[in-house]
Amino acid sequence: MREPHPRSWPIRYVIGIFSLFLCSVLTKFSVEGKNNLPPTGPYILAPNHIDDVDPAPITAAVVKPITYLMAEDQAELPWYKAWGPWFYGVMLVNRSNLQISTIKNIQKQIQKKEIVCIFPEGTIKGEGLKKGKRGVAYFAIKNEIPIIPTAVIGTKGILEKVRAMKRERVKVVFGSPIFTKSGDSLDGITAKTMQEIKKLLPKNY
Repeated sequence: MREPHPRSWPIRYVIGIFSLFLCSVLTKFSVEGKNNLPPTGPYILAPNHIDDVDPAPITAAVVKPITYLMAEDQAELPWYKAWGPWFYGVMLVNRSNLQISTIKNIQKQIQKKEIVCIFPEGTIKGEGLKKGKRGVAYFAIKNEIPIIPTAVIGTKGILEKVRAMKRERVKVVFGSPIFTKSGDSLDGITAKTMQEIKKLLPKNY
């Protein structure tokens, strides 16, 4: 991964349209709750995480440019999964050695009224909905911006199914905004975010 910052707004917008086209052709793609998205940023999307390709249907569902945070200290992705983040451009975060400059760069994106996507679980490893980390709550409270709990359904192992010419159902669901203000509890907002994500997911998730 060599691209440390999101690409320009027009490039990401075109990729969003292309993502919508691909998801619609290769899967049985649907979106629910899009009316819950604020008309403009900044706000934070907080999705569950089940596959490395989860940003693709989220990008397709929103279309508007998104700033994705991606773990720099994770295992290297295979080329067929790495090209998407490289082409779209992401903001790399070293979770084991978080730099002040990284926080400042995220703040700059928020000040530009960007939509920021942070996967609160921080990993695809493990079964079910994992415990949420506090990054989503931290940036939401610091900037007093809403969190949109988001469910991504049907992406686990999706590339293998696409290669087998199977059009699986893939769905993105946006929940009601969680509004934050200065002084809110990090742990409280984190717990509420994870609870709202869980409500959007199938019972057998």
